[in-house]
Amino acid sequence: MVLHTTLCHVPDPDAALHEAVRVLRPGGRLAVFDGDYATATLATGPGDPLNVCADAFREHFVHDPWLARRLPRLVRAAGVEVERVRSHGYVETPKPGFMLASWVDLGADALVAAGRIAADMAVALKAEARRRVTSGEYFGHIAYISVVARKPFP
Repeated sequence: MVLHTTLCHVPDPDAALHEAVRVLRPGGRLAVFDGDYATATLATGPGDPLNVCADAFREHFVHDPWLARRLPRLVRAAGVEVERVRSHGYVETPKPGFMLASWVDLGADALVAAGRIAADMAVALKAEARRRVTSGEYFGHIAYISVVARKPFP
């Protein structure tokens, strides 16, 4: 069973893990891959205004930005034996991927919806991100963790 970038978005990751382990056959493997959203950034330097979009995405679309740091313990507590834990970094530069459409666009829109910025500022943030793409200055980064575990035989 695979849980790919799921648990940080659900309100009760413990329950989700326990249910995954419950339906897993004995000897079956559970693979969990999730983002450490506490590390998510679009900043290229101190005070980079574009990073407010990453912060807003984390605030409005991620239930627990620190989940990845507890993931090995949570997986073990769900009743499986952890076989492997690995760290992964994801960088978007200079060609954007999901970060442009999710972190920048959804983050800017969330700031408008929350009344924290005006719509014209959201447009400006999105335009700045795209300017950076065009000029080769675009940068986004997040750390990920993967945990592979096996359900013991009874």
